[in-house]
Amino acid sequence: MATCWVILKAVAKTGIAVPRRFEAGNLYESHLEIPGSTVRGAFVAIFLQQGNNSASIPQWFENPAIRFSPLRPVPMEGEVPEGLAVLPVPRSARSCKYDGGLPEGGHGVYDLLLKVAQPLSEGHEELDCPECHAPIEPLDTPWLLANFVTKYGRDYKPDLRLATHVGIGAIGTEEMNTAMEGRLFSLQCFPAGTEFRGWIAVRDENGEKARERAEALLKAVGFERNTSGQWQLENLRVGRRSSTYGALKVTAWLKDETPWQESHRPFETRWKAYQEQLPEKLSMEKAQENFFFSVTLVTETILLDDFLRPYRVLTSREVERRLGLEEGTVRSLASFARPCLVSGWNTAHRLPKERDMAIAAGSVFLFSVPRSVDEEKLKGALKRWEEEGIGWRRSEGFGQVLICDPWHLTQSMVSLRWQKSHEEAKVKGLDEKVVSFLQRHEGELKRSGLSSSQLNYLQSYANILDRLYRLKGISDPMKRLKEYLERQDERRLGGWTHRVGDKTLAKALIEMLGLEGDKWDEWDDVVKRLNDFVLAMRVLLEGSKKDEWFNIQEWLEEVGVR
Repeated sequence: MATCWVILKAVAKTGIAVPRRFEAGNLYESHLEIPGSTVRGAFVAIFLQQGNNSASIPQWFENPAIRFSPLRPVPMEGEVPEGLAVLPVPRSARSCKYDGGLPEGGHGVYDLLLKVAQPLSEGHEELDCPECHAPIEPLDTPWLLANFVTKYGRDYKPDLRLATHVGIGAIGTEEMNTAMEGRLFSLQCFPAGTEFRGWIAVRDENGEKARERAEALLKAVGFERNTSGQWQLENLRVGRRSSTYGALKVTAWLKDETPWQESHRPFETRWKAYQEQLPEKLSMEKAQENFFFSVTLVTETILLDDFLRPYRVLTSREVERRLGLEEGTVRSLASFARPCLVSGWNTAHRLPKERDMAIAAGSVFLFSVPRSVDEEKLKGALKRWEEEGIGWRRSEGFGQVLICDPWHLTQSMVSLRWQKSHEEAKVKGLDEKVVSFLQRHEGELKRSGLSSSQLNYLQSYANILDRLYRLKGISDPMKRLKEYLERQDERRLGGWTHRVGDKTLAKALIEMLGLEGDKWDEWDDVVKRLNDFVLAMRVLLEGSKKDEWFNIQEWLEEVGVR
């Protein structure tokens, strides 16, 4: 069966509040995502508003052949590449206790899946951060954006805000239109402007092609196709709905590949990488005689045994049963998992949903199978897991898996953003003035204390000026950028306190960018020069952290001048 993936991009027109439980007190905590069941329910509401027959609801919305994923937020700050799926941080990931994570400035991430899979004789010594020798611990960030082709990676927390409200008396009561005593409460919510990403998986069924079914579904829930071929829905209502909460604008487009194929590579490529690399990485007896594969749970997964008891981990016996293999064929090498309760509210029935025990998103399992097993049959079954999901309540987005995640092939502290900057600079080359500036002031720039945040603010400010200039909102962007740098010089905060040559750092940058005097360089040249400087500084600072012998002169010769 073929699967068509409807890729969803939603932007919050108002605040989005999706309370996850009703506890004592006046604070309603939010889900860290918009759950798949909430997304499905929102589409059902529009489906009925379009005049469709309620008898056809099971065909479209209670069918495991059509699965609605959660809508997960992307960071509001910084530039986020298009087309990346938001995945949970693998539970096998560890990072520095004091300065962890993938963004610039973090000490990177270590994955323990293959470490734990080693035989006990190899030892499981305590690990520490190679940068500062602090202990490492699980990341406290739930979401991950990663692209293993461009070497981009970022882990982050959702930007949840706290909004306080007071209850108003209902119509027909003495308190009508007045604040009620004791009804002060607070909601956690995603602010307006938050972008969410998700998908709908649609399979062939009853002779109907997947793409045709996907288009029919979009039309049935009110999507309209625009001139660029994308589908748009102006107002999807989710979670708490009012004039100030719950409105999303959704854009959709169709793909024949999984949402993560572009960033994590096709299934065949991932499978081949595991079979080539894991026998060498795992110091196991007869490792060459096995196939290896990991299973990462992209969403919560509900698995039940023959007596309808929930699994808390994905066992080797369950894998054998689902793959149709003989007992004792599959061997579990490592697992990082956590059980969780899933619950919700059925708006149509106005009743709470039954609670189910699930295995949490981000849980990871590593298995081996003897090479005597038919490889093509094994690959075909695992590929169907990705395309169809596993377990119960799949129409609500539960049970989505990712096979052979390339994340686990990285066996040391990594900072994917530094690698991305390094490769970008190689490809594009740097402005001649920037190269000369770096060559003359390498040592002073290393000691300047310029942080990633300061570089980001400087670049963001220049990009904002550029957008305003092109929209004819301002006429003098060079003057404003110069004033911004002069203000940094006056404040003398952080990295701006150091000198470069006989000038302050801010004045040296003004000269390098071509902003001195009243006759400035062309604005396009200034923007390119500033972006090249920020890119080169990231490589310089991160490269020095990773290798004390990092040589800026050799690197600049390798990069070349544009």
